[in-house]
Amino acid sequence: MVRRHGNRCPRCNGAMVYERFQDMLDLFYAWRCLNCGEIVDPVVARNREPERNRKKRAVG
Repeated sequence: MVRRHGNRCPRCNGAMVYERFQDMLDLFYAWRCLNCGEIVDPVVARNREPERNRKKRAVG
């Protein structure tokens, strides 16, 4: 599910609109910024979340 970001763009803080997009194979919905054109769909939102179970590496 898409996070709404308070209807504000995470990049420029501009207004976001929910739109339908289509590529060669898929039809999907995402948020698009009216100012800078930033597009945030469920895949983008998930990839921007910090990893919860990062493996720690030894330093030294």
